[in-house]
Amino acid sequence: MAAGSGLGGLVTVLLPLVGIAAMIRGHIRRTSGKPEPVDDALEKRRDATRESERRMQAYLAQSRPGGHQTYDE
Repeated sequence: MAAGSGLGGLVTVLLPLVGIAAMIRGHIRRTSGKPEPVDDALEKRRDATRESERRMQAYLAQSRPGGHQTYDE
């Protein structure tokens, strides 16, 4: 159990260092002028999300006459 107690402090130190290193790498990549790598899987998920949101908006617009639903009826 003695080894486990020292890991908490190590993680506390390593996580900010990893974050700082990621920020520096991103800054260097942005200032170098190279385009960002394209993630095809991410683009497919974004396209699918946009399409499902568009369909949901169309469905909701169709189901609400006049653009809003009244509860007085």
